[in-house]
Order: sequence, then C-alpha cells, then structure tokens
Amino acid sequence: MRSITPPAVRVGLNSGVALAVLVGAMAMGGEAHASHQTSCVTHITDDLGRVHEHNWCNIKNVKYVGIKQGKTAVALAKGRGPITLTLTNSETVSNTKSSTITVTAGSVSTAVGFDVTKSRTKTMAASWAVPRGKMGTLKAYPLYKTYTFKAYSKLDGSYVGKGTARQAVGYAYTHSAS
Repeated sequence: MRSITPPAVRVGLNSGVALAVLVGAMAMGGEAHASHQTSCVTHITDDLGRVHEHNWCNIKNVKYVGIKQGKTAVALAKGRGPITLTLTNSETVSNTKSSTITVTAGSVSTAVGFDVTKSRTKTMAASWAVPRGKMGTLKAYPLYKTYTFKAYSKLDGSYVGKGTARQAVGYAYTHSAS
C-alpha cells in the first residue's frame, strides 16, 4: 500500500489543487487509506525550482501534561567536602517536538502556542554545601512545560498519529554525596 503523501513531487505552478484532488481520490478510491498515512507533510517543487511544503494534517487534542525534567544534565559541579559547590552558567536549551508521524513544526507550534524550534539561553545559579569527607555532585537539568497532541488527516478526518511538544522554562537541580 502506498502512502497518500509522496515525499517529493515536481509539478507546475498551478497544479497544487490537482495534487490535492489526486491525493484525495487515492484515499477515497481504496488505493491508500489515511489511517495508514505515514507523513503529514509533502514537499512539492514548482516549475521554477521552488519547494513548497504542504501540511495534510490537523493538530488537535492539545493537552498540557505538566512540567517535566529533561533526562540529560546540562551542567555539573563536583568536589570533596567540606566545600560549597556552585553552578553559575548560561545554557541554551531548545524547545522540542517529537511524534509518531512526520508533522510540520509550524502546525505544531500553532496548535501548542509556542515556537517548537526556538532555543533560549537562560542563566542558572545553584549552591550546595558538601559534607566533610564526602564527594559531592551538583547537577542541573532542563525543565520543560510538556504538551501532548494528536494528528488527524485533512482528507478524511481519521487519526494518523500523536506527539509531544516541550517548551524550555528553567532548570531543576539534584545533589548527591558519597
């Protein structure tokens, strides 16, 4: 079975509507079904060599699921006590999106209300006193406002995939001593 959104097509300047009709006919004619759609994005090259991106899905059911901590530390301080470990640093953390289907960053950004491709630099500072004789570690992890969403085909309204968008908002700190 073929995907209803070809990865790249070369067409004339006024044939975007014809492509949409063709894709719609494929979906309705049984040759391909939106429920098997693998991408919400088609790149079409016109006669002048310009590439146009077309979005075949609607992003809906956006839900805020809370603030989540990133899995990878962005800064680390280590030392043997007695010492006060201090992290003072500027880090750049990026907003992100991930999904089970190819979706445009623009459609996700519009649905969740922030630019999922934007990075932001934040200054962080934290201190922790390491007990005498212990090796201490202080780590900083990014914090993200996290949203989930679902993608539905514009052709027949069927569900085609889901995803997550994360907006960088700050840092969480952890410390340990051994």
